[in-house]
Amino acid sequence: MYKALLLSVAILLPVTALAAPHSVTLSPNGAMTIFHGAHGTSGKHMLPNWIAPKGKAIFNTFGQDNAYNPNNGWTVANPGAVGFTQWFAFPITPSADATVTKIVEAIGYVTGTNSVTIAIMSDNGGVPGDILQSKTVKNLDTFGNCCNVAVDRLKTGVPVKAGTTYWIAAMLPKKKQANTWDAWNLSTANTNSVPAAFYNGTNWVQTTANYSAFAVYGQ
Repeated sequence: MYKALLLSVAILLPVTALAAPHSVTLSPNGAMTIFHGAHGTSGKHMLPNWIAPKGKAIFNTFGQDNAYNPNNGWTVANPGAVGFTQWFAFPITPSADATVTKIVEAIGYVTGTNSVTIAIMSDNGGVPGDILQSKTVKNLDTFGNCCNVAVDRLKTGVPVKAGTTYWIAAMLPKKKQANTWDAWNLSTANTNSVPAAFYNGTNWVQTTANYSAFAVYGQ
């Protein structure tokens, strides 16, 4: 069992553990989504199994053979599903100038409208700022299955500069996502607690958290 703790800023939510249709619950404070079922090959597999693309990996927290933790993930949800809003984001700081062309996130679907919005964002004093580009990805695999992913093939490349902080986010800003509950699976390659941010329905808030599994590719 992998452990994931929010260390510096507690997410205080008026939530009790909610049951979902397929052996999934929220953690006591709602910050994390946990899978309790048995793993297997059955279930929904609407996305192709991911093969890492050719090209430059600007940032990558996936494990060996593109693995991630299928049991635990940061809650990405809106009030219609769980009674509160929580989106999640992690910063990246490229070591060289590049152009981002693809973002891959290990996002699992729990209930509601089956989708997530993947975004690359600017930095605003230590939290996500403006959206530089985003895409809503539909037909996610069911949370608890492994190892399919959501892929944002950017319509136009996003230039990023060495030494500048950007944010990779999992969001639910669309009206049709008001009842969506997803989970952003944790990384198995990097289990350190790092700077992160969550959106509470009003503001992005600084925190620290174990990495979710995601990768940013470019040229």
